[in-house]
Amino acid sequence: KDCRLFLYDKKSVGSMEELNKADYIYICLPTPYRPKKGCDVRPVEKLIGQLAGKKVIIIKSTVIPGTTKKLQKKFSQHKILFNPEFLTEETADKDMSFPESQIIGYTDKSLDAAKEVLKQLPQAPHEMIVPSHVAEFIKYGKNSWFAVKVAVNNELYDLCKKFGLSESEWESVAEGMAADKMVGKAHLEIVHRGKRGYFGKCLPKDMKSLIDFADKLGVDTAIRKSTDDYNDKLLKKQGYKSFI
Repeated sequence: KDCRLFLYDKKSVGSMEELNKADYIYICLPTPYRPKKGCDVRPVEKLIGQLAGKKVIIIKSTVIPGTTKKLQKKFSQHKILFNPEFLTEETADKDMSFPESQIIGYTDKSLDAAKEVLKQLPQAPHEMIVPSHVAEFIKYGKNSWFAVKVAVNNELYDLCKKFGLSESEWESVAEGMAADKMVGKAHLEIVHRGKRGYFGKCLPKDMKSLIDFADKLGVDTAIRKSTDDYNDKLLKKQGYKSFI
């Protein structure tokens, strides 16, 4: 069906007045990591607090498990869903238009809106409608797993080079690993955008936020902590900050 699209970015696009004309609100805001405080959801919470009337709100920002449910309780006039983004900075438009997976996380008040929102989004080979905390864990699970893969492959690369492998021999190792569908070629590119390790706006802050979240629950995430420490050291050796 026909629809009108309203865009709002406080820096340069649209206005809150225009945004409040919409029935469905997709929130794509930064949720940065704050040391010892974890994922900062205040930007998302602030925006929801500015929305008038009754909306269907779809959070695309990465948020700690339980966040959507808490926001639903606080802003009970709205129906709040969580729809994690699975994209990379370089291919964001393509990843958004042709997703491999489309996941909608619902609360006890927004389940009826989930199917309608799924129809609005680009179709994907894999689609799920699940409780919001499940969708939130899926997002953090994937990003932290990607980070572990990057670190493990960088470690293997250093071992191969220390043993005396040439760059072409390493490429053969990577090719042989990638040929196994249980491994795949993703994250076997050791130097990415001129750097080694994982960096950018997503993986570092999501890994650190998940570790802090687990610490608060008393769960020891030793593998993820080791990965995070290893990556911090790897970036610092190259003259970069531990996370951006």
